[in-house]
Amino acid sequence: MSSVISRLRPLALVALSCALLAGCGVEPGRVGAAALVGDARIPVSEVQGRYRAVLDKEPEAKAQLAEQEQLGEFGRRLAGDLARRALVDQAAKDEGLRVDERRVREVIDSAGGEQAASAGQIYTADDMAAVVRSKLLTAELGRRYIDRVSITYDVTSAATRGEAEQKARRMARGDAESTAVVTADQQAGQGAAADQRLRSADVPDLAAGTPLFGARAGTAMAFELQPQSGQWSVVRIKRRDVAPAPPKPSAAGADEMRMQSFGDQLLRVTAQRVGVELSPRYGVWDQLALGAAPNKDETIGFVFPAADRS
Repeated sequence: MSSVISRLRPLALVALSCALLAGCGVEPGRVGAAALVGDARIPVSEVQGRYRAVLDKEPEAKAQLAEQEQLGEFGRRLAGDLARRALVDQAAKDEGLRVDERRVREVIDSAGGEQAASAGQIYTADDMAAVVRSKLLTAELGRRYIDRVSITYDVTSAATRGEAEQKARRMARGDAESTAVVTADQQAGQGAAADQRLRSADVPDLAAGTPLFGARAGTAMAFELQPQSGQWSVVRIKRRDVAPAPPKPSAAGADEMRMQSFGDQLLRVTAQRVGVELSPRYGVWDQLALGAAPNKDETIGFVFPAADRS
């Protein structure tokens, strides 16, 4: 050990000391954090605690993950899940959303109790109330907005991930560039259109199944409607309007699973506003999947905020 240390340069020793003492030049909130969601900090220790607890209750899954060398991926998934739940908490706080605890209890009881509900899941029995509460809050978020959101957008297509990224990055630069991309693709015979309009209440399945309504104006996105299909949609949200709540909600909000999915899509608006940062030990934050990805090349798509000229 001493021979190894003796070969380190003085600057390297300083860097090592900084790391051991919780980081020179590192913002205090990031030290020991698995993720930062706005002002909320998710400690690495919380992810590690969940990691051990879930694998202890699922020994067969633990053995399988170890055999497939996927234990690291499992930790990444846990970190992403906790960050996502923190987003739900933030959205619920912003919107003043509440769920009846009796409803939480009903859902758990209908699944056979905490032990049965958590069997084979990435949650423990002790975690089930928080998990169910988060899902119910997400559905309430979707229900609150399903009748109210309308968007105007430009859309085109791409055949490869690289082409999709390039077009989305260009379209994020503004109306003129977005129009130029769409016009060029139209002239080339590709499916492309400008100034399309949709209301979430008119297309609830599309609203629940795509990120179209879950981005702020000016955002450009690229994603596959079907994973691994090689058919990319590239969209720029030119305008996003939220109408006042109607006096009588439509039937579009009656489907609980659809409302939960739509609420999930809306979480991106909260994520764009407050910011989400994942520790590099768990990969990168996937803005479309609302979870953790191993690296920027393995996200499910791309999101570029308005006027992103990087």
